[in-house]
Amino acid sequence: MAAYPENTSGIIAAIQACIVAAGGTLTTGYPNNTGGIISALVALQGALGGGGSGASIALSLTVGEDVSKGDALYIQSDGKVYKAENDDTREKATVLGFAKEDALQDNEVAVVTRGSLENTGSYAATTQYFLSDTAGGVTTTAPSTAGEFSVLVGEGISDDKIDIKISTPIQLS
Repeated sequence: MAAYPENTSGIIAAIQACIVAAGGTLTTGYPNNTGGIISALVALQGALGGGGSGASIALSLTVGEDVSKGDALYIQSDGKVYKAENDDTREKATVLGFAKEDALQDNEVAVVTRGSLENTGSYAATTQYFLSDTAGGVTTTAPSTAGEFSVLVGEGISDDKIDIKISTPIQLS
């Protein structure tokens, strides 16, 4: 078996670069040992997962209608995003993400697909949020009407912040 030279500091530097690229912040130096690698990996996990750390994953897409910050969006066959809702087709209930800002029809918008989104309304920490039957809206009440789609879209982190974790739509019968 081949032997490789020790490069703990190089491994930690690479992990730190990934933390910054994922939107995380470097709060401390990491020791050049196995414990340092583990600490850096834990910080990277937080940066990648969002979960209240401020990090998020977003795509820049064109909107097919006017949208507001915080609207739940789906992507249509024309490649544009529109407001999602749970009481129409599976396509319209398949949430891609949330608008990071207001955007007018045929303009670009950042769509947050995973991680945190803040200043979008009234949330409550540890409360689950579902796609609603209002275009672009969410609710704390899980749908129960036959024909609607149940789509868990995230969990409140604070009174103005949600951790986006979108599930696959399940049609109720």
